[in-house]
Order: sequence, then C-alpha cells, then structure tokens
Amino acid sequence: MHTKSSVHFWTELFIYLRMGYKRNTYSKKKPELPITIQRIEVQKKNYFRYSLYSESGFISGVSDATLTKHNLRKGTIVNHELYDLILKEEEIWSIREYLIRLLGRRDHASHELKLKGIKKGYESAILDEIITELEDKNYINNYSFAKKYTHDKFRFNNWGPNKIKGELTKKKIDKSTIEQVFEEEFDHKSKTETIKYLVEKKKAALLRTDQEKRRKKIFDYLFRKGYDSSIILKEIDGLLESVNK
Repeated sequence: MHTKSSVHFWTELFIYLRMGYKRNTYSKKKPELPITIQRIEVQKKNYFRYSLYSESGFISGVSDATLTKHNLRKGTIVNHELYDLILKEEEIWSIREYLIRLLGRRDHASHELKLKGIKKGYESAILDEIITELEDKNYINNYSFAKKYTHDKFRFNNWGPNKIKGELTKKKIDKSTIEQVFEEEFDHKSKTETIKYLVEKKKAALLRTDQEKRRKKIFDYLFRKGYDSSIILKEIDGLLESVNK
C-alpha cells in the first residue's frame, strides 16, 4: 500500500498511461554543435515534455525536469558538454519512466525491476540509483511486495511456505522480511486446512494409485507444493484415511 506522499507520483503515472506515452527522449542524429536554442515548444501529446529547436531545426526532446535543471531557454548555447548532460538526464528520465510504468501495472520487488531494466539494455548503476530513489519515496516497498506475494500464492495457488520462500529469495527479498511476513501470514491451522484441501482435490488421482504407494504420493505432492516435511508427516495418516474412505 502506498502512502499519501505518493499521490503526486501516481498522478504523474496516470498521465503517462492515459496519454499513451511513447519514449522520445532525444534526436538520434546529433546536431552540429555548438548550437543556439531559438524556440522551445510544449509537445502536443506530452505536455510535461518540450522540444528544443535551433534555426536549422530540431535539437532534442527534453523533460520538464531537464529543462529547469539546466536552465534551458531561448538563446541558450548548447555545446558538446551541455548536450551530453542533456542526453544523460534524458536517459535517467527514460529509465525512471519505464520503472514507473512497471510499478503502475503491479507491485515489484527492487531486484525484479533491476533485472527488467537490464534486459531493456539500461545501465546497471543508473538503475540502482533510480531504484534507491523510488525506495526512499516508498514507491517500491519490498515488505509490501513480499506480503502481497505470500498472501496471493498461499490463498490462491495453495503454495506452502518453502515454495514461496524460494521464490522470494530469488527476488532478493531479505531473510528478515520473509520471516516477518511468514509470521503474519501463516499459522498451523491455515496450513493444515490447505493441505487437506489439496489432497481432497487430488483424491481421484490418488485412488488410481496403488494403495501401498499413496503415502509417498501424498508426501511428494505436498512437499513439491512447499510444505514442511514435519507438518506433512504429522497429518499424513489422517490424509490417507480421508482418501481411502
């Protein structure tokens, strides 16, 4: 759950998605430098972005943040150094926008976002910087992600703690967070009820298995679903009995 401090963030996100934003950070063809900005126009479909023009044509598209940070205005001379700074700022803006759009679809763990960014070809160090910024603003919350992930996988997919823990570990959720979430989400009663439900669902298939092999079949099935061997062994006699009725 996001705090009230993130209202501006989600308003900005809504604008991105509603307007069908397409990345257009800068001209692929580098202009002849140095060059003087002669006019600045708000982009028609993206009013938080601007197009910079010289007398000879388009220089670059920039975000409002880049425009103000570098005090870009009519008469500004764009030399090689400033142009490279603009490109760098626009790269950062583009990566941030990409991560924001991913967060708009669903919650993500920090490591998930980084892997997706790397797959897109973004620089690892810049991804780390932006992800840290989003964590500081609570737009990324690994605890909230882990809690929702655990709740959904247990309630809707009937995964046990071990399977969920394995997936959260792959997503680089730290051990203390996993332990805290599991303490809040799991109790003995809910686990045993889920185990009984899973075996009941599999009853027809188990009845087609030799009676001597059913115990192992049940154990292996529940173990693959992520339940501890201790709770399976404690319940298995009752589970076998329910199958054989």
